[in-house]
Order: sequence, then C-alpha cells, then structure tokens
Amino acid sequence: MGIVNDQFSQIQTLKSMEQPDLVVQLIDAYLVDVEMILSELTSYSDFPDVDFSKVTLLAHKVKDRSSCIGAEHVRLACDELIQASVQMNKQNFVRALSWIKKEFSCTQDKLESYAQMERRIIRLESRQKGKACTPTNSA
Repeated sequence: MGIVNDQFSQIQTLKSMEQPDLVVQLIDAYLVDVEMILSELTSYSDFPDVDFSKVTLLAHKVKDRSSCIGAEHVRLACDELIQASVQMNKQNFVRALSWIKKEFSCTQDKLESYAQMERRIIRLESRQKGKACTPTNSA
C-alpha cells in the first residue's frame, strides 16, 4: 500500500536477540512524538494569527521522524504543510494538517498492528526459551 517504504524494512533488520523489542520501541517513540507534534500544530490552527515559522519547524520534525521510520505517506503530506507554511496560507495550512492527520492515522493503525504482532512473537519466543531451559524430572 506504500504506507511505509524501504526504510521500515531497514529498521526491521535492527531486531536482535539482545533487543528483540527494539523495532517496537522505535514505533512507539515515533507514534508518541508525532501525536504530540500534531497536537501542537492543531493548536496553531486555532489561532487567528498563525506563527508559520513554528509551523514550518514542527512540520519538518514530523517529516524527519516519518522519514526515519519509513512512514512514506506522512512524509509526503508534510511537504504540503511546509509549502502552505512557507506561503503563509492559513487555509492551505489547515487543509494540509488535516491530510497529515489522516495519513498519520492510517500509518498509526498499521504500525500499531505490526507492533502488536511483534510483541506476541517476542512473548512466544520468550516462553519457548523458558521451556527449553526448564529441567525435566527423570525418575
């Protein structure tokens, strides 16, 4: 579906025996960070006079974080927000922000599903290791 790009595949390779939940941690951090930034951007849309320099800065933060995790649709939507901010066009800013929120919501659903699946796998692997280490009684 193109929601994530090859960067996400690269992140998946970071999973290791020592840190099996690293990818889940990265996903969780991304989701929390972007939710906070989007909340702050939304508050700017409520003001009659928008501080577009701050909007641009926040849009770049979302774009950078989305690029790092491979959230392609969110990254692309950020370009619209950055352009609206550079043009100091509040109507386009509100429209672009709405688009980012929509794309983030879809991406969030997919990443949360992936993280949930990873957590299950980690728990199963942990149980399997526990069973393998448990001594059996031979009488």
